Amino acid sequence: MKGRSPSSLAELLDTDREALMADWVARVAPLFKTLRLSREQIIDALPAFLDELHAALVHAEEEPHSAPLQHSEAAGAHGRQRLRLGADVTLVAREYALLHDCILARAELADLDVPLSQLRVLGTSIDEALALAAVPFALDSAERHHAEAEERERFFQLSPDMFSVAGMDGYFKRVNTYFVHVLGWSELELYERPLMEFVHPDDQESTRAEMTRLSRGIPTLRFENRFRARDGHYRWLAWASRPVPELGLIYAAARDITEQKAVAHERERLLEAVRESEARFRNMADHAPVMLWVTDMQGATTYMNRGWYAFTGQTEATGLGFGWLDAIHPDDLERTRRTFVDSSLDRRPFRLDYRLRGADGQYRWAVDTGSPRFDTEGQFLGYIGSVIDISDRKKAEMEREALLSRESAARKEAEEANQLKDEFLATVSHELRTPLTAILGWVQLLRTGHLPESRRERALETMERNARAQGQLIEDLLDVSRIVSGKLKLDVAPVDLSTVVQQALESVRPAADARGIQVQATVDTSSSVMGDTHRLQQVVWNLLSNAVKFTPRGGYVRLVVARRDSSVELTVEDTGQGISAAFLPHVFERFRQADSGTTRKTGGLGLGLSIVRHIVEMHGGTVSAASEGEGRGATFTVRLPLSVTQRRDPAMPPSPRPPVPGRVPTPLPELGGVRVLVVDDEEDARELLRTLLEDSGAHVATAGSAAEGLQVLQAERPDVLVSDIGMPGTDGYGFIEQVRALPDERGGRVPAVAITAYARSEDRTRVLRAGFQSHVPKPVEPGELLAVLASLAGRYQTPPKA
Repeated sequence: MKGRSPSSLAELLDTDREALMADWVARVAPLFKTLRLSREQIIDALPAFLDELHAALVHAEEEPHSAPLQHSEAAGAHGRQRLRLGADVTLVAREYALLHDCILARAELADLDVPLSQLRVLGTSIDEALALAAVPFALDSAERHHAEAEERERFFQLSPDMFSVAGMDGYFKRVNTYFVHVLGWSELELYERPLMEFVHPDDQESTRAEMTRLSRGIPTLRFENRFRARDGHYRWLAWASRPVPELGLIYAAARDITEQKAVAHERERLLEAVRESEARFRNMADHAPVMLWVTDMQGATTYMNRGWYAFTGQTEATGLGFGWLDAIHPDDLERTRRTFVDSSLDRRPFRLDYRLRGADGQYRWAVDTGSPRFDTEGQFLGYIGSVIDISDRKKAEMEREALLSRESAARKEAEEANQLKDEFLATVSHELRTPLTAILGWVQLLRTGHLPESRRERALETMERNARAQGQLIEDLLDVSRIVSGKLKLDVAPVDLSTVVQQALESVRPAADARGIQVQATVDTSSSVMGDTHRLQQVVWNLLSNAVKFTPRGGYVRLVVARRDSSVELTVEDTGQGISAAFLPHVFERFRQADSGTTRKTGGLGLGLSIVRHIVEMHGGTVSAASEGEGRGATFTVRLPLSVTQRRDPAMPPSPRPPVPGRVPTPLPELGGVRVLVVDDEEDARELLRTLLEDSGAHVATAGSAAEGLQVLQAERPDVLVSDIGMPGTDGYGFIEQVRALPDERGGRVPAVAITAYARSEDRTRVLRAGFQSHVPKPVEPGELLAVLASLAGRYQTPPKA
């Protein structure tokens, strides 16, 4: 009750807790000043510990003879928090001591006479809590010692020095990895043999003397000897060692100085050679085929050989000192002077090219190479150098640079051409898949057998239209390749976008239905633009198929076509995976895809949207993409200018491209009694042609290869031969060559028709030159093929059979 003094420590912890915590924080805060802890970080688990302490005091009052309660949770968490914040165990101990003092001070302030039993519980609880809080520090110390030991071992093994530990008995006790690497011996081989066995015989006496010094406790600052490696060669080692007599061990570090010794030896040899060469220099200089010069310590030229004077026309009076600079081309003079002066100040060699005036007044390119001279004591004496006429080399270098430049340009052009080829082939692959989507989708729906008759008719119409569109794509491959080169042509006419949209929807709807994706369309039927119907259908199909492909099952795709001022706006919105902000600026670039994993999962070559942008821009329009981020769907908007031309009859749909025959088919030619041999390696193609020809009254024989076809031809003597061009082994060209080599009575003059997917003009020419009478490109139009066969059967009569 308010105003009543607490009667026990437990009650004090209840009534005066906030004041107690404020007193404790005020005393503890200075201890953590350097750690810059907030008040919340200082308090940490104190409230929880006070609850545990209160429970212990109450427990001791109610059950004085029972075991005291433990306080593991709060104290342990408190210790881990202090360790994490950088405190040490001493600070934690002072925290708990100050808490003890604060509790007793509050008790004294409340005039509370604390019994000895409660003081004992208070002291025991705080001591146990301190012990638990110190546990993380002890564990951390043990881990730190373990880590330090591991780090020492790691340093020992990974050091670039050859570390070893040897005993006073002359055997290695431990060697590091690099020691083994340098000498090639295994650790076991090094441990089994006295180390003196590895020392060069000439160095063993000095090595024993050094070992004796080490055994007396005298460290080695530097000692060199040769150690035998596993390959039999000796390597120079420089040792630094420290003995530990009480352990009977010698700790040593060695460095492989073999190469340094070799370099020093070579240096000595070269210096000796230089000294000998200087004695012969003046005698040789005047007869040298190059221009030679010598300077003093101040840089003034003291000697030039006769080659210099002959080349420049100077004399000793005009060339010595710094007069030689007068022969340097004015444009090279400052650079030459600066290089010469800077090199002289730094005492370093130099090499520079400049134009030197000859005795005839013409400038020629020369290379000047100078090296500093030193006496035996290292005193700088000046420079010695040579000048060589390199005009011919300069000319060759310039020609070489020009050649390399031309070669680089040619290579770049070839790489660009190769890249264009790759892009073209990728685009072809993408384009050919467009009509196949609708065909395969409707075929799968037809196979279910659940389509009503009305939808089956619609399916057949869609399949036929897309099959013809694919055939037209093959004819338009050259136009497709011009997308890359900027030469794609459009068949421009007034286009009703509602018809284009409807055709695109029919193509993608089977795929959407199969995935449970709802496709909604709102189309302004008065929207007409000037453009290519087929290409605009391709734009809409690409946007819709992308939306369906990247929308999860159960999502929706919405297409809206509406007039906006003087333009038509086509919007495709989906609830799919969306586009990240980082990728959005690149979404219309060729071959760019947001995620390779997604690419592998969903397929595609990264060309669809780039083709969309290209076609839209060719129509004078724009296309843009928007997305609120990954998982938030995407919106693509195409804007096209409105057509100023009114269609003659708005209710009449535009003629599709390629044109589709009317509902009433043209009667096909009859081939009653005509004998036809069909040669094709594809069984499906043979069966299709057999069915088509037999339905027209022909008698049909088939063969699956050129060899089989040759046998059947001679046995059956057909009226007309139909052969594929692309076949394994012997192709159609080889087959017709074999046929034409036969005598007339064995079928050598039988009229022949080539069926092939190679539909270029040069392919047609090659077919006719090979011996065929006609060329029918794939996909085969039944009427065209039957008309050709009927014509050939009547025009070319085979001789009567014997």
